[in-house]
Formats: sequence, C-alpha cells, structure tokens
Amino acid sequence: MKALLKLSRPINLLIIAATMVVMREGVVRGFLERGLAQLLAQDGGGFSRGDLIVPEGFGPQLPLWLFIMLVLSTVLIAAAGNIINDYFDTRIDRINKPGEVIVGRVVKRRVAMTAHLLLSGLGLLLGLFVAWRSGQLRWALIPAFAIGALWTYSTRYKRQLLIGNGLVATLTAMVPLTVGLYEIPLLRTWFATGPVIGMPTGEQYAMEASVQDLWYFILTYTAFAFVSTLVRELQKDMADIKGDALDGCRTIPIVWGMKWAKGIALFHITVLVVGLLALRMYVLRDSFSYWYIGIGIIGCLLLSAGFTYQAWSRPEQVRAGQLMKAAMVLAIGYALFIRSLP
Repeated sequence: MKALLKLSRPINLLIIAATMVVMREGVVRGFLERGLAQLLAQDGGGFSRGDLIVPEGFGPQLPLWLFIMLVLSTVLIAAAGNIINDYFDTRIDRINKPGEVIVGRVVKRRVAMTAHLLLSGLGLLLGLFVAWRSGQLRWALIPAFAIGALWTYSTRYKRQLLIGNGLVATLTAMVPLTVGLYEIPLLRTWFATGPVIGMPTGEQYAMEASVQDLWYFILTYTAFAFVSTLVRELQKDMADIKGDALDGCRTIPIVWGMKWAKGIALFHITVLVVGLLALRMYVLRDSFSYWYIGIGIIGCLLLSAGFTYQAWSRPEQVRAGQLMKAAMVLAIGYALFIRSLP
C-alpha cells in the first residue's frame, strides 16, 4: 500500500488540492472580501469588517461538501494518471532512475492497472455528481476529458513531439480554471438575487454583479500554470533524454537537440518573468506584491533559468525543475493575500 501511494505522487496531489482550495478561499473569497474592504475605505466611517451586516450566503457559492467532492475527483483522477504513466514508463525509468522503479518490482503490474481503473472510475463518478448536483452538467466533460487525456498521454502522446507537453500543461491549467468555471456562474446567479451590505447606521449598499476582476485573477493563474508546466515538462524531458531516446520517444531535446530545448525553456521563463513584471508595475503596485513577486516568484524563476542554461547532467536538470515547482507553489500562495490588496 505504501508503494502504491508513492506511485501516485502524493506531494503533487497535495499541490493540486491546495491549488483548488486556494482558488476558492484565496481568489474567490478574497475577491469578495476585497470588495468589502474597499467599501469600508470609501464609506466605512470608521467601521471595521465585523461591523458590516453581510447577506446570507456571502462567499463562494459552490456548497462546501460539493467542493470537497470536486477536489477529491480531481485528485483521484490525477493519482490514476500518475500510476498509469509509471505503468507505461517502466522501461524508461529503469534507465533514467533505476533505483526508483516501482511497477513490476514492488507493485505488480496488474495491481497498478487495477488501481488506475478504480481511481479513474471513482473520480469520474464524483465529477459527474458535482456537475449534476450544482446544476452545471456541462462541466461533466472536465473529468471525462482528463481521464482520456491522461490515458492517451501515457500510451501515445508522451512519445510524440510537442503534443505530450502541451497536453500536460493543459491539464495542469485546468486545475485552477475548474474552480472558476464552477464558482463564477453561481456567483452571477447569487448577485442576481440583489444582495445588499448593511452598515450599523442603517445604510445599505447593493452588491454589483461584476465578476470581471475575478475572471482576471482566475485566468492569470490558469495562464501561469500552463506556461510554467510547459517549462517543467521541457526540463523533465532534458533530464530523461537517455531513457526516452532508447524507448523511441520524440521529445524536443531528442528531435531538435538540447540547445533548442534549453532555448525554448528559457524563452517561456522569460515570458513568465515579463508577465509578472508587467502585473507588478501596472496592476499590483502595493509594496507587498512588489517584494513577494519580485523576490519570491521571479527569484525562483531566474534561478531555474540559470540552472537550465548551465545544466548538462540529469541532477542539474532535476534541480532546475524543482526551482520551477517552487515558483509555482509561491504563485499559489500569493492568492491567500488577495483579500488584503489595496
């Protein structure tokens, strides 16, 4: 059981779950709380957040129990994808990381396949239930697409040029996007009921149904997840080039060479850095964002770029990927501070 859990990559699963929780509590709830803070700054008359009379249901609109099921669905499908990826990567892993091979040694191949099918099936059922129960049945396509994409990635697209990297980046970007796809339509419906904020003086303020800024936050995270994952996948391809080549994979470093792979990775890191600098200069001008983004996130990105440029051995490429993952985790953490932004 311990080996099977390791096969599912629990740290990555925790990051997925944390991302969804932070999107809900940091971005969605933070967006709403930020609106209250702006109201207090303009017309608060010395009142604090606790003095306000907020309407019933203020906050994220997807019920908590359904949100937990949505997170479980996503995590179970991701775990199944990790297991099936290792199932089909046994030959590659025996070359790239022979001491870490689990399938076929510690976990029998039929056990790994059974675990994949069970986790995928349960994740699909939970995803379908959330889509139906929330009244947004169209989003049942999300878990179905994820399962199909993870299977075809492991069996076919991972070994093809560009397609595999793009598919993994798309699936990663869907993690924060899914929260927005569920929450924002429900928020629009709630705003349509005409909720009002009450002051202790008896004054009331109607809450406007503008969620455009919320979409900006969600889509920014989605774009960051997509581009940063592309870089991570390139770094992994460069680290695994020996085993991938012997298995017939057509990754960028194999087909176009390491110099091109490094150049593409560095180009995408540059895109991330320039995008974050633009956000810091034109949108997030407060001192906290200046230092958090500039020192924390951009600092990790630049270190990852430096290691990528200099790396020629597998451990060096792995280290570059770890720094990229650190930048991704820091970016997720920033959402917890959205509610306090000016």
